[in-house]
Amino acid sequence: MEPSLKTTRLVMTVVEIRDETDVCKTYRFVSALNQDIFPYLPGQDVKLYFDTPLKKNDFRLYSIATPPTRKGYMELTIKSEQGQFAPYFLSQAKVGDQYVIEGPYGRFLSKPLKMIENKELDTLVFLASSSGIVPFRCFIEYAIDTGLDVDIWLFYVNRTRKDLIYRQLLPALLEEYPKLRLLLNFTREHEIAKTELYESVCNVKDELKDRVDFLLGRRLEFSDIASRVEKWKDAWYGICGGAKFIAGDRQLGQDGMMQKIEKGGVGRSRIEIDSYGTN
Repeated sequence: MEPSLKTTRLVMTVVEIRDETDVCKTYRFVSALNQDIFPYLPGQDVKLYFDTPLKKNDFRLYSIATPPTRKGYMELTIKSEQGQFAPYFLSQAKVGDQYVIEGPYGRFLSKPLKMIENKELDTLVFLASSSGIVPFRCFIEYAIDTGLDVDIWLFYVNRTRKDLIYRQLLPALLEEYPKLRLLLNFTREHEIAKTELYESVCNVKDELKDRVDFLLGRRLEFSDIASRVEKWKDAWYGICGGAKFIAGDRQLGQDGMMQKIEKGGVGRSRIEIDSYGTN
């Protein structure tokens, strides 16, 4: 299955808004003109057009949050990074408003999907920071809907518990996809009991708790991945987040996840990245 190269513009109406964090919301859109939503694959993006006070008909690219298997609507999860677009959209968009959405764009996650279809891959490692979780949510829901039979490891990095996106959704994904495992990394949280973490950020059933782990007070390292993922050498790695999460900080001499994985022994051909900017 190849990603679509044809883009389409649709007028879409906001029908639901859900708060994810203090600076992040998920918007559900349906066609305003009863048109079919264009075909796309999990991991692809759309352009969302919006008149900001600074620029008329401005747009930003956002990962599609819901899989193409869920017909009739599309969700976008939008987080403010203190830029010139998202803060205005988050404060002004309301149910009933109409916006132009154009897509699909990009090829992120299309390679592993094809490898799975060809029975060349049985382990995925998803590495996300902040709103970088969005395309992986889309892929996991696609895996649920289509009955994919692959191991998925989701390593999700945030500064604190209050920054966690999809707090209510993650337990449902774990329950609906038995081959999903989750590690939540909070880099600025320290010495919190697991019982409190389960209650406050990932309220899963007792029988699912062995598929959830936590890492506190430091950045995720490759050893944290290799010690958990049995087939780490043969896995395919998707990384989505900000530039420093992916590529590190040269001035501070800090490696990003891409360098950490490569130094750990994973070939570059088994790593794919999707970076977001300041919205």
